[in-house]
Amino acid sequence: MATKCSFCGSTAYGPGCPSSINGLHQHDTNGEKRCIYCGSSSYGHGCLQTPTRVHIHGHGANKCIYCGSINTGMGCKHSPHGGHEK
Repeated sequence: MATKCSFCGSTAYGPGCPSSINGLHQHDTNGEKRCIYCGSSSYGHGCLQTPTRVHIHGHGANKCIYCGSINTGMGCKHSPHGGHEK
């Protein structure tokens, strides 16, 4: 079953969402398992759907959305501010 954009309900990824602020489809229903912008299970650099090219996962399982670590505080090399975000 395909996931849907949280804003418009489309199964598409990437640009073209008429309802999101940044115009990108976001699939938050996968929790921490997949990037909300492209659907990849990868963390870090490589997302072709965001301007920063960094995969951002949904929240869940007490993992950082940028790197997948369970650590807290500073030290996330993929976060724009350097800190782990859950």
